Amino acid sequence: MKFIKKDALLASIVLGLALTLSGCSGGNNEVESNSIALSSPPSAAPADTTTVDASRNVYAIKRSSLGFSLVNKGIAGGVTNLSSSQTVIKFNDFTVNLLAGDKSKTIARHDLNMLIELYIAFFNRVPDAEGMIYWIETIKAGRTIEQLADNFYTAAIEAPADTGYSANMNTEEFIRKIYKNVLGRDEVDQGGLEYWSSEINSGGKSRGNLIRDIINAAHSFKNDTEYGWVADLLDNKVIVGTYFSIQQGLNYNTRSESITRGMKIAGMVKPNDISAAINEIGITDSALDLRNPQPIPQVTISTSMGDILVELNPEKAPITVTNFLRYTDVGFYSNKIFHRVISNFMIQGGGFTTSLVQSSTYAPIQLEVNKGLSNVRGSIAMARTNVFDSATAQFFINVEDNILLDTNGGGYAVFGRVIAGMDIVDKIKVVPTTTYGGLENLPTTPVLIVSVTRAN
Repeated sequence: MKFIKKDALLASIVLGLALTLSGCSGGNNEVESNSIALSSPPSAAPADTTTVDASRNVYAIKRSSLGFSLVNKGIAGGVTNLSSSQTVIKFNDFTVNLLAGDKSKTIARHDLNMLIELYIAFFNRVPDAEGMIYWIETIKAGRTIEQLADNFYTAAIEAPADTGYSANMNTEEFIRKIYKNVLGRDEVDQGGLEYWSSEINSGGKSRGNLIRDIINAAHSFKNDTEYGWVADLLDNKVIVGTYFSIQQGLNYNTRSESITRGMKIAGMVKPNDISAAINEIGITDSALDLRNPQPIPQVTISTSMGDILVELNPEKAPITVTNFLRYTDVGFYSNKIFHRVISNFMIQGGGFTTSLVQSSTYAPIQLEVNKGLSNVRGSIAMARTNVFDSATAQFFINVEDNILLDTNGGGYAVFGRVIAGMDIVDKIKVVPTTTYGGLENLPTTPVLIVSVTRAN
């Protein structure tokens, strides 16, 4: 196959790229000190590793508003909630890095795909999560794909037995290896050999960046009747590499497994089929996708008149949401009441028991206002005294647009909104009220808060 006819149209761009590269610091001679690490997992488990004496498929990994949890799929079941610092899980057969999905979204999708393609080109295997995270952070620190291509080449020739590349291979041998790894071809057409050889021999391209250019050239043949399958093969290898390292966050537990099994998986990818490669990975928790964001926390306020579902906003009110969930998680709100109900204003509760005893609370929190949230109908906000930083457990739900509360008296902190059960709120707001024991607008028949629990 010759990648010339379409590449020729880009000759001036290629030349410009070569000149740009010659003026940057990413040439063959500048190498990351631990670049070889990309071909093997870390030698020691990091401190945040949770070790599980079972195979990966014994457990499902779930993500909720609480974070990650391990769900035993056996008859006995059982759920283990992980702390925010427990980001790596070492099973008997795989190590899972839970950060892989979120990390993948911190660089451009094109750069992420190119990283996977560099693994394929230089090592002919799927990447592991630890390696991908390392190189993602390297890109974020300012390194370019062009510079990394040379780093990958240096790593490849340091392990010739694993990669097939060596420092003393001639240009033709080098190009044949690229065609095998990148294009899935055992032979090199003469035109292609001459074209790419001239790119190296002229000094215009380093070997590392020649591979990057061949990858790009292969993609230009997408949907081509003769050579479109090569682009399809690359695309499918990216899909499988993404599934392994990013979606599932997988690493094999030994360097030899990472190489031999990673190469086997890559070798099973076809231009029109990835099922054999996915089956070889063998993960039954295929629904897991670490790229999916942590769900926005929701809570169910169960009352004696029905349930109210509230979506919280930790992005704009992190202090207030954390405080509210703290009370929620310890069951503080169980068997409290709505002690202040005004039909054209709001319903307030979460502080008094049915005996009208005010429960003791944690320390007050900082007032969060001017965060882009408003006291409109259906919003939930924290009650407080005349002191700004005095909110503890009591909250209120606005039954009308009360935007004056956004600024009046210093403002009242909105931290979420009702997304279901506003009809229940409207039933509560019209219950008869009285004044008793110093409490005004107290429902004559108690409206009980049975519980507040996380919904997701």
